[in-house]
Amino acid sequence: MKNLFLIAVFLLSVLSASAQKELAVENQYPGDERAQEVYQRAVDKQRNSKTSAVRTTWLANKPNSNWFLSIKAGMGGVLSDKNVRIGQPWKWFDERSGFWHPTGGLAVGKWFSPVWGLRLDADYGHVQSFDENKVTNGRSRYYAGTGNFLINLKNLFLPYNPKGFFNPVLNVGVGVLHSNKDYGWNPFEKEGFYNVTEKFGLQLNFRLCDAWNFFVDGQTWFVNKHFDQNPKPHKTFGNTDMILNGTLGFTYNFNFRHFIKAPIYDQEEIDALNREINELRNRPQVVCPPVVKCPDPVPPVVPEVKKEELSPVFFAKGSSAVRDNQLISVANAAEYLINNPDAKLEVASYADKNTGTPSFNMQLSKKRSDAVADMLVNKFGIDKKRLVLKHYGDTVQPFAENDQNRVSIFVLP
Repeated sequence: MKNLFLIAVFLLSVLSASAQKELAVENQYPGDERAQEVYQRAVDKQRNSKTSAVRTTWLANKPNSNWFLSIKAGMGGVLSDKNVRIGQPWKWFDERSGFWHPTGGLAVGKWFSPVWGLRLDADYGHVQSFDENKVTNGRSRYYAGTGNFLINLKNLFLPYNPKGFFNPVLNVGVGVLHSNKDYGWNPFEKEGFYNVTEKFGLQLNFRLCDAWNFFVDGQTWFVNKHFDQNPKPHKTFGNTDMILNGTLGFTYNFNFRHFIKAPIYDQEEIDALNREINELRNRPQVVCPPVVKCPDPVPPVVPEVKKEELSPVFFAKGSSAVRDNQLISVANAAEYLINNPDAKLEVASYADKNTGTPSFNMQLSKKRSDAVADMLVNKFGIDKKRLVLKHYGDTVQPFAENDQNRVSIFVLP
């Protein structure tokens, strides 16, 4: 059963990695017709808001983002050949012969995407076992350290929702568990022994806010057959004893950031760039006649110093909706303001002079700057006072024709 579970988790991990590879930006436009079909399917999946998180490529967050710390406490017991007391609930909490005893632990980890993460656990507890005459073999403390692979089951099959209230997380881990008899406090005492242990668990997380989660956790360790101190293991459990834990706890999320879909390059933008390159290649070159001396080259005009510009946000013609493939530019602007708390940004919007009337284009450009500003304020928590909004419609056109549907973001001096 344990091996089948490990195989299932491995297959889920392979599925996730395969989906990420198919949608990876560097693999999206290889250049041949067959690859173009794969690219188009990737675009459709990436832009579809109903696509599950495992079928989406996510921007890699910074090393200091989306870390978490958990603390938990509950009850645990050992499940072995002489220690099955599930059918005697009135004795579960008995001090001398009960199945359940206090346990607790700490964990630190990081989410690398909405689907998977890593976690390091430190657990402590004590258990009590019995022989065939229901006489106690003594009580033992145990200390466990395990590394765990985490899978968010909800995001594995459904679209990513950072505000979702409920998130079930499956964990699979391996580590070392040390036990010693008679409540000795020293984990290195000679009477104790070490177990290489496999750990499986399911954590039910309930979101309180971006920073805090409450969770209910169930964990199982597989340990050495002599963990219950019975010299003759029962055939039912063979070479394995199990520790069962049920805990409640809280998780604090450090530097929490919502994950953003990686940009999918717009085919219209790619075609426009290709047309521009071909026009430059096909433009006739002017060659001076051999008998005529070519004039001296005109010294280049030094352009005037312009305001520093961050990544612009491009829009579809006639639209004021921020597309998924442009979220990276909005995120870059938010990151700049977060890293520079005294800075301000100018959000300047434009519209295509060949589309619509001047009045329509002025209203359209205003909606575009408002859309970018609203996303900075509502999605990234930026103070609106740090944004200066300007909308030019089609009256000022310093850009190429296929670049006019945009919002430029400038750093104000």
